[in-house]
Amino acid sequence: MTSEILDRRVRRTRAKLRQCLTQLLTQKKIQDISVKEISELADLNRGTFYLHYHDVYDLLDQIEKDLFQQFTQIIDRYSPEEVQKNPKALLVDLLYLIRDNTDLYRILTGPNGDIKFLAKMREVILTRIMHPWGKVIKNNRKQEFPYYYSFITEGTIGMIKLWVENGTEFSPEEIATLINHFVMEGASWIS
Repeated sequence: MTSEILDRRVRRTRAKLRQCLTQLLTQKKIQDISVKEISELADLNRGTFYLHYHDVYDLLDQIEKDLFQQFTQIIDRYSPEEVQKNPKALLVDLLYLIRDNTDLYRILTGPNGDIKFLAKMREVILTRIMHPWGKVIKNNRKQEFPYYYSFITEGTIGMIKLWVENGTEFSPEEIATLINHFVMEGASWIS
């Protein structure tokens, strides 16, 4: 058997296991899901599951790692200077990724999701966007930057969460424009 066929089978099996875990997470918390349930739903035996993952948490961790890898690949395309000049471009690209994975983001940030997921997201935003961006800020307010970061990050994540919960009713460009206005102009933009 060629490695290409084997690779395709492996990808298909992993995709099916991921899809089944995602489906089960719409109904119950991760700690209440068993390998047996995932395997039965995927119509695979438990041995097949264990060929790919150690346990349910390993499967969830791999799903999250894949999302964060895509997230950081997008972030890495922009320099801190580009983000400072035009944060909307980065936001639009990230929002398209989130929209393309809406169900997964809704589940991971919802009541049955992984409570560590948002903490990991904050950490990625801090280390990959805010810290580099903070280094290019040329003023004497650097000690206030952590407060600014907290305000911006929590507000942005909250808006994205609401957007996902509402079925991504606005386009990524529209949400990016809203976020950009709130970040750049603050509350004065609303009045």
